[in-house]
Amino acid sequence: MAEHCPGCGMRFEREEGFFLGVYFVNITLTQSALVAFVSVAFALTLPDAPVGAILAGALAVAVATPLACYPMSRTLWVAMHLVMQPLEPAEQAEAAALRFERGDGLTPRR
Repeated sequence: MAEHCPGCGMRFEREEGFFLGVYFVNITLTQSALVAFVSVAFALTLPDAPVGAILAGALAVAVATPLACYPMSRTLWVAMHLVMQPLEPAEQAEAAALRFERGDGLTPRR
């Protein structure tokens, strides 16, 4: 993953352990997908639900969802963290210096 945002120059890892929140977002997405899959599977197959097939499908969802959603989870976490804790002046200065070095000017892209 890039160290800085290619648009605005913000450093993605703002503090030590910053991406622990990504795991929370990814687990939440995975659990939501599992609940949706199991609920729909049981609703469509009742009264004789094939429990083995549903468990096999749930296992596939439990493995595939976190792998597929990890990049999106990182992006969501950065956005959520930025809303909760806006950039500090030192971080803004670092981003501006990076943009200046790249020749992007002094204003961030929007």
